[in-house]
Amino acid sequence: MGNVERISLSFPKFLLKEIDEVVEKKGYSSRSELIRDATRKHILESNQLDKDGKVSGIIVVAYTPTKKAMEDMSKAYFEHNGIVKSINQSYITTSCGKNKKVEIFIVEGNSKDVSKFYDKVDKIDGKIYDKVVIF
Repeated sequence: MGNVERISLSFPKFLLKEIDEVVEKKGYSSRSELIRDATRKHILESNQLDKDGKVSGIIVVAYTPTKKAMEDMSKAYFEHNGIVKSINQSYITTSCGKNKKVEIFIVEGNSKDVSKFYDKVDKIDGKIYDKVVIF
């Protein structure tokens, strides 16, 4: 790896513990290898929305259910309800004991419209996780 730059990252202790567990369980040689792999996957998945035309997919988001965050999520949905075919909402407790709301959106429409909706979901206050799968 001659063309590698070293960077410094900070993680909460509970997340670092989970990273170490994944490294061991999945057989990664190091934390860096896992983080590089996760970054590559994220970039590939995000780039799927750059293609033109109609797409279908799933958008998942988990966030702290504050009044503002839920209002912002509702606003995003109503602005893009033409592409949202289905919504599933649940409340969960994370591994670190925090209460979160999880929303799953089935989407279908022009890739630019789906991308705009995902961008809004991605910026929700208190978000701890999001994923988009396009097919």
